[in-house]
Amino acid sequence: MSTSLTLHCNTVRGHSACAATLITDGLTIGEARTIGAAHGWRHTGGRDYCPGCSGSRIRPRVIVAVNPDTVDAARLDIRLQDAEALLTARLDSATSGTWTCRRTPTTIRSLPGVEFVTGGPHGSECVARTGPAGNPQAAADAAYIATVDPDVGRAVTAVLHEAFETVHEEHGLVETSLTRAAVDLADAILRPKGDQR
Repeated sequence: MSTSLTLHCNTVRGHSACAATLITDGLTIGEARTIGAAHGWRHTGGRDYCPGCSGSRIRPRVIVAVNPDTVDAARLDIRLQDAEALLTARLDSATSGTWTCRRTPTTIRSLPGVEFVTGGPHGSECVARTGPAGNPQAAADAAYIATVDPDVGRAVTAVLHEAFETVHEEHGLVETSLTRAAVDLADAILRPKGDQR
């Protein structure tokens, strides 16, 4: 059996506290504080302070752990979970059915020069419009939108969820190229893109 003592930074700023901790292999609190001192930690007035909070110039040579109860959105598993939740919410409100790229129906005279993406149970609901009609870029945009339909979105959320579980089990660390790709995908989904109502 191994034993370790953890130093916790006691710095408090307003309503928040520093979450830095240092896991040591000290057998007593005195040994733990001696190890901490070698890594820039200071013990003053019965309290411990991490290098960043104590102003120490010693650079830590160990990994400084973070209290899991105070994780922020920078953790990769949290970003994966946030992207999955955002995409799921958008999917739930999107038009169902297979999305198809169509030209402007000749019966619609009030919207000439527009490429349509349709969906819904009978493929009759307008999902998106691009334009002008006949423009290769407008047609390409409509084809792309039709390709990324809710079925594709559901597959993407499944990938995000699977990657979240893997990264969460590793305490926020990415160890494979697949999970790295999923994190990049999550970041692309979460990136601000203007008005996203």
